[in-house]
Amino acid sequence: MECEDVVSLSGLRTICRYEELTKIDEISLRNYATKTRSFFGSTARDFDDDANAEWLIRSYLSLKYVLASTVLGTSAMHAETENLKVTLPYLNYYTMFNCARAFIFSLPCVDWKGEKSIEMTHQNIINTTGDKLRRVDDAVASAVKSRLLTGQQQRELFSYRFPASGLNIFQDDLLLPVQAIETARLLAELAQFNLACLEAAVRKHTDQNFKVGGQDNLWDLMRYDTKTSELIDDADYHRVGYFIRKYRYPSELISLGTHGLLEDFFGAWVDEREHPDCYNPDDDWNLLLDFG
Repeated sequence: MECEDVVSLSGLRTICRYEELTKIDEISLRNYATKTRSFFGSTARDFDDDANAEWLIRSYLSLKYVLASTVLGTSAMHAETENLKVTLPYLNYYTMFNCARAFIFSLPCVDWKGEKSIEMTHQNIINTTGDKLRRVDDAVASAVKSRLLTGQQQRELFSYRFPASGLNIFQDDLLLPVQAIETARLLAELAQFNLACLEAAVRKHTDQNFKVGGQDNLWDLMRYDTKTSELIDDADYHRVGYFIRKYRYPSELISLGTHGLLEDFFGAWVDEREHPDCYNPDDDWNLLLDFG
């Protein structure tokens, strides 16, 4: 399929340039699009301020997980180049895992349970991802779940046991950054596609003008509880406040990811010493989603 064909299946005019979704069997993707748009059609017909808040939470978290995976993926490529092999099992796994979370949060067939959804276990996320990807294609679902499990196992081996032979223990089964990035991009594009379907449905079935209701739940976007303290992130607070003022209906990920938001997010990982050979998070903002 061509990128333009994938865009048209969502029902939303968008400038998103899909890459991995164009590789999926056309009939399979068309069936997936039909089911997803049908789910979101029902959602849109009953849309209200509380639903607008729920999908803001889900969409903002999906966006942040995709951006987090972008930092992890570009870090993995830099680590591979600089022979920082010890970091690769961690970086590869979480590059994929965060995009799996983004995919799940964007699904109309997965109920939102607030903190319980945010705190899903790794195994639950991997199993749910594999199960829901069957709506796209059985072979794709099997391949993605297998790669997630491989990444998890390789990360855990170096978190808890640490073989003396290093990454050589995996031989030909070693997960490479390019493979992790490919899987992450597929999941990120599906999250983008799902939310494009939602935006198209709300535009079609409503007057597209909602407030953000249920604002107490929005604290889940900026509050981070640790065992020793409760942290409030200023950048999240600023962004959430902006969306409360501006978010009148759901939006696809590439529209949520404004230049200012991207600049601030990746800027948090810039080396202030400006060493010429250090990792630069600004090298490839579009690794997983093409934000333009």
